Amino acid sequence: MKRILRNYNQALGKLASKLENIRIPLFVPGLGCGVLGLALPKVSVDMGKYASRLLRALEYRGFDSTGAAFQGDDQNIILLKDVGAPSTLVKTLGIEKQSGKLFCGQVRWATFGAVTKQNAQPHEVKCKRHLYGAHNGNITNTNDLKIWLTAEGHTILSDNDGEMLVHSVEHFFDIEMDKAGNPEDPELRKACMRRAVVNTASRIVGSYAAVITDPVTQTMWAIKAGSSLYFGHGELEGMSFGLASSDLTAVLRFTKMVVNLREGEFIEFDSSYYQVYAQKALHFISVGKADENYAPGDPIPTKAALSKLRAEDVELQPEFDYFMEQEIYAEPESVGKLVKLFQGGSNSGRRMLELMDSENIHEHLTEKMREILDSTDPDKAKASFDSLIDSGEFASFFEIARSSYQAIFDVVVREDFEQKYLFSADKNTLIDLIGEEFDIRRMILAKAFDSLSEMDSVQEFEMKVREFLQKMKITLQKNRIAYSIACGTSYHATKVGSLFFNEIAGVEIIPILPGDFRGEYSHSMKDHDFIIGVSQSGETKDLIDIFNDITERKLDVSKAVLVNNVNSTLGIEKSDLAIPIYCGPETAVPATKSFMNQIALFYYLAIRTARMKLEEGIDGLNEEQIKEKYSQLEYRNQTLLQIPSLIRETLENTSDVIDSIAAKIYMEPSLHILATKISGVAMEGALKIRETVLNHAEGREASEFKHGPNTILGKNTVYGFKHVRRFVRSLREIMDFIDTEGNHRGLPPQKIREVNAALMDHVFYRNRPFNLSPDAEKLFHDAIHNRDFYATLDRNYPLIYVTGPDAKDVNLTVSQINTHKIRGADTFVIAEEDEHLLRNASSIPREGQYYGWGYVMLPRTGDSLLTCFSATVVLQLLAFRMSVRKMSRLDRLGMMDHGVHPDVPKNVSKSITVD
Repeated sequence: MKRILRNYNQALGKLASKLENIRIPLFVPGLGCGVLGLALPKVSVDMGKYASRLLRALEYRGFDSTGAAFQGDDQNIILLKDVGAPSTLVKTLGIEKQSGKLFCGQVRWATFGAVTKQNAQPHEVKCKRHLYGAHNGNITNTNDLKIWLTAEGHTILSDNDGEMLVHSVEHFFDIEMDKAGNPEDPELRKACMRRAVVNTASRIVGSYAAVITDPVTQTMWAIKAGSSLYFGHGELEGMSFGLASSDLTAVLRFTKMVVNLREGEFIEFDSSYYQVYAQKALHFISVGKADENYAPGDPIPTKAALSKLRAEDVELQPEFDYFMEQEIYAEPESVGKLVKLFQGGSNSGRRMLELMDSENIHEHLTEKMREILDSTDPDKAKASFDSLIDSGEFASFFEIARSSYQAIFDVVVREDFEQKYLFSADKNTLIDLIGEEFDIRRMILAKAFDSLSEMDSVQEFEMKVREFLQKMKITLQKNRIAYSIACGTSYHATKVGSLFFNEIAGVEIIPILPGDFRGEYSHSMKDHDFIIGVSQSGETKDLIDIFNDITERKLDVSKAVLVNNVNSTLGIEKSDLAIPIYCGPETAVPATKSFMNQIALFYYLAIRTARMKLEEGIDGLNEEQIKEKYSQLEYRNQTLLQIPSLIRETLENTSDVIDSIAAKIYMEPSLHILATKISGVAMEGALKIRETVLNHAEGREASEFKHGPNTILGKNTVYGFKHVRRFVRSLREIMDFIDTEGNHRGLPPQKIREVNAALMDHVFYRNRPFNLSPDAEKLFHDAIHNRDFYATLDRNYPLIYVTGPDAKDVNLTVSQINTHKIRGADTFVIAEEDEHLLRNASSIPREGQYYGWGYVMLPRTGDSLLTCFSATVVLQLLAFRMSVRKMSRLDRLGMMDHGVHPDVPKNVSKSITVD
């Protein structure tokens, strides 16, 4: 099969030459966003290096402009900003070389104001008081603010909503300072600024995170008002520092001590001090804790916590060139960790727990583990760990473990140990505690702690799943409706999840976008409905808005979320229940690992829901039917355990064929992915191609293609580089004929040029020339006689078919293939091996005419639901390979700012925190 695919994979030719007179205008809009604030106790000559690291850490979120403001010991500000990528501008603007005590930075995704230097952030204002700052987000009343601020005497220099925010804070700060008698006392001045931040909230409409700096007190304020924001503190150069960032990974590059700010909070900080305040009236509800109520301006008790993530978790490994590729190949491990939770923990973890129980050391090690892992001081935690290593109790346990746990003693490479034997959420902390040297005693203790921590996670996860099942049971018993609401990739996961619940549990879940839910269901909701939100970040603005709307309805509605970050706005504040998807950090903007873990979790929840229905007798089945259902569930449980291996085998065995198909279609301007029954997979595959390749791609249920979209087959006006290349070559042939024949007929060069100009007018405008001499007009007519100038623009249209192995689905796919290829479609199939499919995909519809085809053979499962996993990773890898090929091609052509990139494609950001 591979040989056949390689034979039909033709190399792409170069674009036609002599295109120097053709200009291709490009619109280059903005991308992701992030804001930064860093405070040191004294001026550091390395501040520019720190700033550059932080700005580059935000680049993966996307960008259109970059800016940095630096302050030293005095009140003078050095402001450097322009249009472009952080990785470029930190050098060209000289950001890397700056010294300073305070740094405020921003990487912009344009919402208000064009992509210009003037609209780049940060902004420095001096109309009434001297402040500087930046934001990310979307302030929707920007135009009204601009009118109001201008009327109040402010000089507005840009159209950017960030400038309106900084001026608004300045305006209220000036009012508060006047009221207080313009105090020189720094503490009184800070109090005025806190009131200004609170008052500004009443003027601003929208969602944002911001950093505002007072140059006089050299204090910074970071505000979380609808967009993600984190604060960390630690040490640099032996000095304490405070760091605010809208991105957690940027903070983790400098410290693991993190304050996870909640919506409506702001933090006042310098290098050694921080305090959280309420920007508005706040009411927080947390499971198992008393409600928290704060008035605007109230201080909020907050402690930094030791993050369980490491900066290494978000770095590119040597064997990969792009984060997207790295994260695709990490999916077997990512899903595998989730499956271990489903199983009740890893085999090695359960064995270690049995060993601890048999030696009566379980309780003692649990107490020590919690003492060490709960410590907020990494040095103290390390000292306690070292002390336990040297204790007599552990020495006895170690000797027992040496004989009972031989597998660990056989591991001689530390990285293998970390990969094979550490599975808990505290894995990274334990790696730090083990240290750099290879010490088997430290590794055994780390494994013991890991097993205890893993069991805590298993028990917590099981508790959450049972709570989910209880909510689902009430909804089913009350004959109410379950909805799964999400955006983008997560929405496609809900489509697949709906398929799983229907097929496995016989339960209807309506997958829907937030905007559609608002329009179609928001006023028909009833008590006992069940809302399941899905979001990787837990900060998706559209979903937060829907959860807010639902809460305002004051119905007895259950709200659960499936999120990667349970400490997010959706996880903590907006839902009754947050179930983690445990995919770990994901750096590339296109989601891959998170989608795979989301659908794996849906698969498991569907199995558990089906079992719950049997145990509760909800469907009223007889004994024989119940026995059959339990048998089906046992099969599903077995397939659940095979999913990581299925993904791994798919990656290993399909890579070459995927690359050959990518080479054929990466420059095609448009394609469709058609799926039978598993349309969520097709939609997600199309989204990955749109995001990373910037080609139009649409995924849909296969049968729907013939209801209108099939009009794109045959002649159409969707043209790409290959179309243009053939068209230009055709025109070049005609122009060569005119040149050669004109010279042969003795026409002077001027007349030949006039004929060529007439040809262009005829081709593009169908104009008849009236300025040609008789001999030139004769040449013109000879050149255009019986020519179809547009025939060279016709190309077959690529269709990708995705189907499971069910006979009905295969037959439907065969029917679609034959219907569409005779109308001008190339055929690419993603399916398990099937002779009927292969024969119909490969047969040429018209002898003598080009026909492109390909077949990615998935590992055999005989199960359409498992095809969702194998086909998904194929489509992800296809999008990645297409993106890299197209990016390289456009770079070679010298096309500037084309925006094609597998990690940071244009116009999208990692977490959408604007409307």
